[in-house]
Amino acid sequence: MSMHLEFRHLRVLLTVAEAGSIRKAAARLQLSQPAMSAQLKRIEHELGGPLFIRSADGVKPNENGQYVLRCARDLVVGFDRLREHARSAAEADRQAAAPLRAGGTAGPLMSLLVSALFELVPERRVTIDARRSVHTLVKSLGQSKCDIAVFGEFPGFPLPVGESVATRTLLREPVFVLLAEDHPLARQEKVGLHELAGEDWVMPEADESGVHAYLHLTCQSAGFTPRIAHVTPDLSVAQILVAGRRAVCGVWPTADVSAQGTVQRPLVDVPFHRRLLLAWNTGSVPPALADAACERLLAAYLALVRQRPQYLAWWEDGGKEFALGEGV
Repeated sequence: MSMHLEFRHLRVLLTVAEAGSIRKAAARLQLSQPAMSAQLKRIEHELGGPLFIRSADGVKPNENGQYVLRCARDLVVGFDRLREHARSAAEADRQAAAPLRAGGTAGPLMSLLVSALFELVPERRVTIDARRSVHTLVKSLGQSKCDIAVFGEFPGFPLPVGESVATRTLLREPVFVLLAEDHPLARQEKVGLHELAGEDWVMPEADESGVHAYLHLTCQSAGFTPRIAHVTPDLSVAQILVAGRRAVCGVWPTADVSAQGTVQRPLVDVPFHRRLLLAWNTGSVPPALADAACERLLAAYLALVRQRPQYLAWWEDGGKEFALGEGV
């Protein structure tokens, strides 16, 4: 009974030729030696005759076998390339159809990332997941529940990203202090951190980012221990406390803080800051998109600096070198 030659039979011929014996080929293909011999004979019969010279030392392809094996290798290589191309194309189509999941901690940088992605991948749907907890955000990246995100990291408190997550530091962002407009220090253009030694502070809730611990360490380097008298995640509540001279508050200079009765002032002497990071899952975000997002994000941030007079003054008075300098 005649058999139909199939693609898998070509792999059998190549395995026999590579192994140099029917016994070794049978072991590689997880067949018994008699079954291997019988299958090889059927393949040879379908192709018109013997393809191998059998001997006590094993098997070697004869002249016809050498030609058949060359053709078989070309077909197998071509098929493997076809399959790889088809799979890659299907994966590209799948990724293009899937939403790009963007994340970040609440704040202006998250808005900048979303705007950048809308411009870079207008054909893709972008979904947003803004978080208060940076630890939860980083965990989502590592678990492939988020594709690309932006967040801050305090010096000495690195966030554990997974092996599938790449990060890039955009810049160092300073902390400014928010004061009541009638506070004695508000008359100064700059405030030394040590000058806040007697103040009560209002802070966001403590979390895994180390924000409270970092404040303590930074203030201690300026010679005092801060009194955190108020804790709130709501900046508007913090602004009321500051305007009433009941507390001072650290603020990011990019934030649009326009509460009546308050002013922002840069802090000097102690480099009170965070690193702004862009992070992405390497399995779902191609390198070209990550590079373009970094470039767009930094350009948008610099445009935002120019919209904040206090920050721009700090930036032009040597702050730029600190923000974008070596080690960033």
